[in-house]
Amino acid sequence: MKLLELITLLHNWLTDKDFMWWPFSFLRPEKNIAITFKLTLLMTACFGGMAFIFFTVYSIMNNALTAQSFILTFLTCLTFFFLWFNLITRPLWNRRARNQNK
Repeated sequence: MKLLELITLLHNWLTDKDFMWWPFSFLRPEKNIAITFKLTLLMTACFGGMAFIFFTVYSIMNNALTAQSFILTFLTCLTFFFLWFNLITRPLWNRRARNQNK
């Protein structure tokens, strides 16, 4: 089995699990439906926003919140999820969707 096929199988096996999409399971398309750039933007906003809230609450609880860390955390969360969804999730998900629609 080729490495790309193995990575695709592993990634899609994980993304098929409900807990990976919590609490935004309504964003998960069917396995044979491709993820669009528009959907990745929505996913970025939702997951990045949730991560930002978690990190901000953690910073507040530890008296470590500053204006600079607030802005940096916001940008880092959105950038991470934007890159992950567009460079990893979308290509691997869409590879499977294309194969299932053949």
